[in-house]
Amino acid sequence: MLTINQMFFGMLLPAIVCGSLFGTSVYLLNRDEQRRQFQWLVAAALGIGYIIGHIALEGRPNLLPKESIHWLVYFTLLAILTGTYWDSSRWIRLITQLIYSIAIPRLLLDSYFRYTWGPIEAVIWWICLTVGVYIFWNIVLQSFSALPSGASVPFVYLGISGGTTLITALSGTIVIALHAGIIAVLFAAIWILTIVLQRRVQLTGEFRTQVIPNSVSPVVTFLFVGVWINGYFYAEVPSVSVLLLLLSPVFAMVGRINAVQRLGERKTVLLQICLIALCVSIALIIAVIRSGLFGENTY
Repeated sequence: MLTINQMFFGMLLPAIVCGSLFGTSVYLLNRDEQRRQFQWLVAAALGIGYIIGHIALEGRPNLLPKESIHWLVYFTLLAILTGTYWDSSRWIRLITQLIYSIAIPRLLLDSYFRYTWGPIEAVIWWICLTVGVYIFWNIVLQSFSALPSGASVPFVYLGISGGTTLITALSGTIVIALHAGIIAVLFAAIWILTIVLQRRVQLTGEFRTQVIPNSVSPVVTFLFVGVWINGYFYAEVPSVSVLLLLLSPVFAMVGRINAVQRLGERKTVLLQICLIALCVSIALIIAVIRSGLFGENTY
């Protein structure tokens, strides 16, 4: 049971800080004609919000993390830093993606590499997870541009993070579920503010169609991957549920199909969101069945 302090510092304060920084970024982006100088603030809003929530739940981070979930603080700091130079060069982006895709599984699963897996098994897992992280990162990037409506991007990731929260909680890992809950609260704050600000502020150009710029993709990728890997390897989150959550943003790409585009923007967005929601719902149903909530647990 969360205490009042944990509720405030772990959930409400991160949302307030995230919302304040996001609102500031909207204001500055509308004053910046190039719309690039302050894009890193959106990544900072999401990242700093999560770090505050993480510290509230886990306490001050150790220099060398004792548990896998503790790495997320350092990954988030690196993701914010990466967001500051994300648009500088295509080759730098590619190299950055490859380095992090290789490093993240190794750091998160250090105990498996040391004590559980043999050399061959470790290499196979490492390659598979590296490919998975890299693929998901690019799915995130594609979904940012494929969803046409400004508020739809944070809404979609609110749904995915909310589904992750429920699935991890059903799998018996409340601590990891709380970390997913922080992510959900942050996206909820951004989504609500986006709706409000779009009515009050004249948003034009790129920022209107892409409320969350590509420079935010490292933060989104690191947080979701960190929670999913912890949920699968250190808890009992079903592998199928993890795969469905990972692949759910792919359905944003249906908006690029000509036949779908002819439906109009409103119906296209609705179709994209419904397909993503269906994928997350199936992942949740599988987790419910595997949890044994309505009967004997079947694997």
